[in-house]
Amino acid sequence: MLHAQNRELVVPGQLIAEGGYSIHEGVFREGSSIYSSVVGLVDVRGHDISVIPLRSRYVPRRGDVVIGVVVDTHASGWILDLNSPYDGNLFVSNLLQRKVDLSREDISQYLGVGDVVVVEIMDVDERMRVLLEASGPGMGRITSGKLVEITPAKIPRVIGKKGSMLATLQNTSGCKLRVGRNGRIMVWGEDTHMVNAVVEALLMIEREAHLSGLTDRVHQFLEKMKSGGE
Repeated sequence: MLHAQNRELVVPGQLIAEGGYSIHEGVFREGSSIYSSVVGLVDVRGHDISVIPLRSRYVPRRGDVVIGVVVDTHASGWILDLNSPYDGNLFVSNLLQRKVDLSREDISQYLGVGDVVVVEIMDVDERMRVLLEASGPGMGRITSGKLVEITPAKIPRVIGKKGSMLATLQNTSGCKLRVGRNGRIMVWGEDTHMVNAVVEALLMIEREAHLSGLTDRVHQFLEKMKSGGE
């Protein structure tokens, strides 16, 4: 039995449901009762229940594609800030996808402090040491575009069901987006006006993630901006 509706805002300790539901992040069970452990939005999918926190820090998970910023270097690679309490380690061999003779190659030619990099989380050990790689298509150093940062918990809303929100953002604006699971999003476009419009739309999604009809409002906003509206 549900005691809260899907997308309802709840607080820690609030009763959400009773019965044999499968529980996930943001909830806990006492007997047959399921309670929220965070301030967030109820997410009910069949027999699965979770609460999406309104504010959160990103916790690295193996297989996630994220956008990192180089904050330090070491003899064989770089340390990346991941918008998380935990930094990531990117070895030069995992960037270039080949063996590197560190005595002969100057790795500073590939990345430096401040560079933005699309990477995949290769492994996270029990001490939360994060190993990164950049082997997939479109990964590696980013040399253009605008970087936007939102609350990581709102990234599923940016993507939307079956990619619906992301498709709306890209198709309506004519811009290209790369979404990192850690709350960072790159936006590229030939029209600076529309790039800025996409940034505003992303901030709208962050503010209004708990409201219904958001995809339509984002579409209308971008259409207005495309026609010269303010």
